[in-house]
Amino acid sequence: MDTSISAYELVNQLNEFQKLYSTIEKKVLKKNNLNQSSFTIMSQLIEGPLTLKELTTLFSLDKSTLSRQINALVQKGFVIKKEGKDKRIFLLSISKEANQLINAVKFEIEFYVTDLFKSWPNEEKKLLLVLLGRINRRIRLENELKID
Repeated sequence: MDTSISAYELVNQLNEFQKLYSTIEKKVLKKNNLNQSSFTIMSQLIEGPLTLKELTTLFSLDKSTLSRQINALVQKGFVIKKEGKDKRIFLLSISKEANQLINAVKFEIEFYVTDLFKSWPNEEKKLLLVLLGRINRRIRLENELKID
């Protein structure tokens, strides 16, 4: 009797997890009047100021698309534009208000996830970390080996 598990079954479980986790994020973001794009941009800017060009490279997005999103965040007071050495280039940073909001959203998401795992024994959580780490390393390696 073959008890092997197909890649399809594994991918289905990963996809289902991703969708369910995404619903948690969306629920928390909606409650805080944020969308995924704004959250992602501001989360990146928490790490430190960046130019629009650096953000477009990081997110692999079109400059005009990202520029519209940034301008909306500037209007809301979440992102601050500061002139760089070259007056044509602006450094983008996050406001104190946005920093507090992002940290509050991350805390709330972590609260939901912590609640999901509260009945799991520590050994099972460790095993999940090991297995997810293994698949992430394998995917990174595969991506590095692929030459376009």
